[in-house]
Amino acid sequence: MRHKGNNSLAFLDLLFNTLLCFVVLFAISFLLINPVENNKKIDVKAEYLITVSWPKEMKDDIDVYVEDPLGNIIYFKDKESGLMHLDRDDLGHKNDIINTSAGRIEYNENREIVTFRGVYTGEYIINVHVYSKHTEEDIPVTVDIEKLNPYKKVLLKTVTLSSPGEEKTVCRLRINSNKDVDSINYLFKSLARGAYGYDDYRERFDDYLNNY
Repeated sequence: MRHKGNNSLAFLDLLFNTLLCFVVLFAISFLLINPVENNKKIDVKAEYLITVSWPKEMKDDIDVYVEDPLGNIIYFKDKESGLMHLDRDDLGHKNDIINTSAGRIEYNENREIVTFRGVYTGEYIINVHVYSKHTEEDIPVTVDIEKLNPYKKVLLKTVTLSSPGEEKTVCRLRINSNKDVDSINYLFKSLARGAYGYDDYRERFDDYLNNY
């Protein structure tokens, strides 16, 4: 009888340990699977994305300017204003190669990106401006405007810039309280002069022409 009792205890121990192993394995599996589910719930921390690009073989420096309904203007000297942010000031060929402690980084594109972390109700004006020109050809500048939450393509437009200092209004977006674009128009408004002040703009442009 004692021998049979020992066998029963050993069997119960084995059964309990096996059950414990299954519980542990189930818990580990749940932890591994759960982050994948959580990743689906990550919200993009931007409402609108504006991508300005021009041919990578062109060495010209194109700048993007954006004005919000409150009169804030972002450009290369003021990369963050209001709820807008300029991701990178692309200088054409001048900053395509960056040497860092981790090694050499080379960009194979001409691109500037603007994000809206939030939006005010009212009109947003998007301009492109030729800071410096090194090629004889006209510059095709493509502007891609996307709404992210939920995703919607707002505008994809290419404008042509021909001369140093030239500035064009790509579009003017009117955004409502639901963060949607109500209307688009293309009436020109200079933002480069407004950002610099006329005297600073004229001095900067004259200095560029003298060294062109």
